[in-house]
Amino acid sequence: LDASARFYSDVLGMQIGERFERQGEFVEQVLAFPGAHIDRAMLDKGEGHKLELIQYLSPPSGPGGVERNDLGAAHLAFFVEDLDRFYAETSQKGLKYNNPPAGNRDANGNVSMKACYAQDPDGNWLEFVEIL
Repeated sequence: LDASARFYSDVLGMQIGERFERQGEFVEQVLAFPGAHIDRAMLDKGEGHKLELIQYLSPPSGPGGVERNDLGAAHLAFFVEDLDRFYAETSQKGLKYNNPPAGNRDANGNVSMKACYAQDPDGNWLEFVEIL
């Protein structure tokens, strides 16, 4: 959890807010895991955008490794104003992308959006999008 919280703060500019462990009846009921014990970090991007990171301390997490096309796989999409600049800046901070910004053409043949994918330290897929 520490590495991911630092990644979202240092690379994506989110502010690390509340950070604490939780366990007990409420957590067990909400997460539907008897004996659940979690480490939690809340990150804030501003304007009401927050990201909650959770690490299960008990029961422990499995090996992970979900592929993008697996049933149940998910990704987070972040909309940015200048994807080429964002790509260059975050690449310099160590973010490894799956692809450089790629343009999508509308029915008139004009590039209407750009997008690229990367992964966070835990392997979660991240999409960065610019609407033109």
